[in-house]
Amino acid sequence: MIKNIIKKKILSSYNSLSKNIELKIDDIDISQPKQVLHGDYATNLCMKFSSSIKLNPMTFAEELSKKIINDHGEFFNNVDFVKPGFINFKVKESVLNDCLLKIYKNKNIYGSGDKKKKKILVEFVSANPTGLLHLGHLRNAAVGDSLSRILRFYGYDVQSEYYINDFGNQIKNLGESLKIRIKNINGESLKISEDGYHGEYLIDVANQFINNKKNYKLDDEDVLQDFAKDYLLAEIKKDLNQININFDNWFSEKNCIHSNGNLDKALELLRKLDLLYEKDGALWIKTSQHGDVDDWVLVKSDKNPTYFLSDIAYHLDKISRGFDRIINIWGADHHSHVTRLTSSIKGINDEDSLKLEFVMIQFVRLLKNGLDISMSKRSGQYTTIRDLLSLVDKDVIRFMMVSRSSDTHFDFDLDNCLKDSDENPVFYIQYANARINSILKKGCSIDLNDIETVFLEDIKELSLIKKIIDFEYVIEDSAKNLSPHKLAFYLQDLAKDFHSYYKTTKILNNEINETKIKLILISTIKSVLSTGLGLLGVSSPEEM
Repeated sequence: MIKNIIKKKILSSYNSLSKNIELKIDDIDISQPKQVLHGDYATNLCMKFSSSIKLNPMTFAEELSKKIINDHGEFFNNVDFVKPGFINFKVKESVLNDCLLKIYKNKNIYGSGDKKKKKILVEFVSANPTGLLHLGHLRNAAVGDSLSRILRFYGYDVQSEYYINDFGNQIKNLGESLKIRIKNINGESLKISEDGYHGEYLIDVANQFINNKKNYKLDDEDVLQDFAKDYLLAEIKKDLNQININFDNWFSEKNCIHSNGNLDKALELLRKLDLLYEKDGALWIKTSQHGDVDDWVLVKSDKNPTYFLSDIAYHLDKISRGFDRIINIWGADHHSHVTRLTSSIKGINDEDSLKLEFVMIQFVRLLKNGLDISMSKRSGQYTTIRDLLSLVDKDVIRFMMVSRSSDTHFDFDLDNCLKDSDENPVFYIQYANARINSILKKGCSIDLNDIETVFLEDIKELSLIKKIIDFEYVIEDSAKNLSPHKLAFYLQDLAKDFHSYYKTTKILNNEINETKIKLILISTIKSVLSTGLGLLGVSSPEEM
């Protein structure tokens, strides 16, 4: 909104100076000074292009700032320049007020982007259906779902996808582990092998199997494997649903890669492109020729395919479905796999490799009283989503998991998450929303629909308007940089500014017109807060 207007005004003034270098609107960057005294907005244009224009940055800034205030005095209170060549802008109060009214009238669509032609696939979680989802999966899930919501809101056609790794040794081991648990229940004293699944959750699976499969045969490996996989996948879906996550697509490796011949098709394509060679009885791919440091095995000497071959086939399937951007949300332990996969797709088609994007999720620690804890013996020495949900509200979980950049380690502090104070950012934001709702209820008899103009001039109110305006840019930044944590930061700041304003301002007073304008201000704040929370998968309760 306002930044684009400023860009256009800068460009028109620059062009009328008849400089020898033509500028486009995308060449102009608009930022916000850290200190309010420096103005509302600023640009580094004069430093960026001074050498091209062959002018000293300060001389260029002086000349251009004078021209801008001359041309657009109706929009700016002041335009000045400071070392080493910044131009600072002070926008007129009337302009900010006009923006507020427009945002108020747009309600929950403010910040949304124009519909874009590009199709995006976001794949996340994709945990093996061999156990319950744990703390690490939780952060991946929250980031992936929040990012999908933000990208949709920004205007993209987005599909979310869960890759079900339901083929290979891990499923065989799952079936064998289930068999042992069933035999244990039937009185046999047997131990699960070292590479099996030892979590006690398999006792539940075993009991369900016994109850549902009356005439079962323990030598039927397929039946055991399918039952365990299907049961655990259903439990995974339940857990994800508990934290407001539902996928558009559930992609089965077994059905969509192996059973339909996609694995063989991938091998055939790689062979045709001369990307394969044999060594030590295994089949290798020439990834080192396309950006990786090493080549990698696709088919082992025992003729079994590697996970990497399945992954190549999977991404070829993604590409074949017509997605323009393919975003993978992966754990930090998959860092080396990024180059490996990108190099493989680059060898097949350089342009397709550019469609691949990756968000790496660092590890999460659960803390209580400052100590690292692991709560669940039942789930096999890790903390499950269910464990956490038994202690902490799902809104808190969702928000906290996106409250830090995904490429940094995160400590989930249980003590802070259970506090009803500003130390719990979720409570702080939701309470701001509920507090505004309470005020609006008290003022519900006041008609706001007849307001055609608003004028606020208090410095705190103007600051709040500028913060509201920022929402559009935060959405853009979060979408472009695949960074939902930026939205989380913004909502905390907006809530903080509102609480500060509320403490010093009487919103409902005897002056009806003044009250109306203040109600429009806080109603707009509420709209932005609830929209932002919704994009992070968090509710915005009306009462607290």
